[in-house]
Amino acid sequence: MTDIEAVGAGGVRDVPSEEAFRQEVLTFLEATLPTKGSGASGVVSFGGSGLSRSVAYQQKLADAGLAGITWPAAYGGRGLPGRYQRIYDRESKAFQIPPRSLEIGLGMCGPTLLVHASEEQKKTFIPPLLRGDHVWCELFSEPGAGSDLSSVQTRARRDGDEFVLDGQKVWTSGAQHSDYAACLVRTDPSRPKREGITMLIVDMHVPGITVRPLRQITGESHFNEVFLDEVRVPAANVVGEIDDGWRVARSMLAFERQALGNMGGGGGGKGGFAALAEEAKRRDLAARPVLRDHLVQLRIRQMVLRYLTAYLQVKARGGDGAAASVLKLAMAQLVQESALVAVETAGMHAIAWTADDPDGGRWSDQLLSSQSASIGGGTNQIVRNVIAERVLGLPRDEEGELMPGDLDRAGRDSGGRDGGRDRDEAGTRPPKPTQAVGASRGH
Repeated sequence: MTDIEAVGAGGVRDVPSEEAFRQEVLTFLEATLPTKGSGASGVVSFGGSGLSRSVAYQQKLADAGLAGITWPAAYGGRGLPGRYQRIYDRESKAFQIPPRSLEIGLGMCGPTLLVHASEEQKKTFIPPLLRGDHVWCELFSEPGAGSDLSSVQTRARRDGDEFVLDGQKVWTSGAQHSDYAACLVRTDPSRPKREGITMLIVDMHVPGITVRPLRQITGESHFNEVFLDEVRVPAANVVGEIDDGWRVARSMLAFERQALGNMGGGGGGKGGFAALAEEAKRRDLAARPVLRDHLVQLRIRQMVLRYLTAYLQVKARGGDGAAASVLKLAMAQLVQESALVAVETAGMHAIAWTADDPDGGRWSDQLLSSQSASIGGGTNQIVRNVIAERVLGLPRDEEGELMPGDLDRAGRDSGGRDGGRDRDEAGTRPPKPTQAVGASRGH
């Protein structure tokens, strides 16, 4: 059975009952993925890299009408209320979902386009993004504009119907695999730094773009330097208005922080409680009181974060933009605590292992990579400042930092230092829509 729900002025759509939708989701998941702990392969083979597996799964979701459950149907989504996304999220927890390697597009760029892009841009870019046909990245941070993001210096010079871009970006997640980027550029250097910034959609395959991977402490190369040398971008690719890109960027950064927080709430990943408890049993350590206490504390933290996520998502939909900052901070702390408990559980195997150990390097990688959780999307220190001022109502920084929302209240840039890649957005709410199904994050 379906309900009829009004859409817009006079439009209607069929909305399935929640139970019917739950059965639809379960039927899809059972036919597509193995359950957690089963070790069996699903009907669909998701081999290869994390990215290729994510793309294959996203395309299966799209074919089944489960990609972008809350996104407008006009752009490839299902157009359902947020409670249907939550049904999918609940049911999928029991299955081996591929890595969230598409989170930048699905969790950050796509939602921002739905809020700020023109109708033509939405119809052009959102459907292939939602299907996983196009991978996206953020070209935001620069060597001199990381915490102080509004100091971006990548120039965009107008030349007829195009902009010509020159500059350098850094710490760009997944740039080497991306087809498109949301790029923050300076179009008018004569104006105050938060003005004169524009957001552009950049095709990552055009001439003049050089991507140089950066090797991380884990040996991986998730981040990149990106050099733009006379890169030509159609003026039609401006998102929002020229010189008004800071407003668009703040929306995207709010989505970014919300996505980062959401990624830490399940506790079911390779470093979650279930995996660590199993490891403790495998090593015959589960009876040790101190370790048991640490595992229990970790489980409690994960459960609290799960319920906090649900609560803050409701507040965010009601217009409380600072909620994403609380969630992001809690996630970063949990990720690092989980890594420490993992090393405690694995003991010497966390730092040395044999070549035939299928889990070799797993725990050390988790510990090393966990350090980025308190940096990406805003350092813990900056996020605490945002929470103090925007959630708790404490006095503003005495040195005169501009905080999110100042421009909205004052109607102009009142000067002072930036809150950084605090990244200045937390006073804005993550605008609707609700996050789409999908999957890794980056700047």
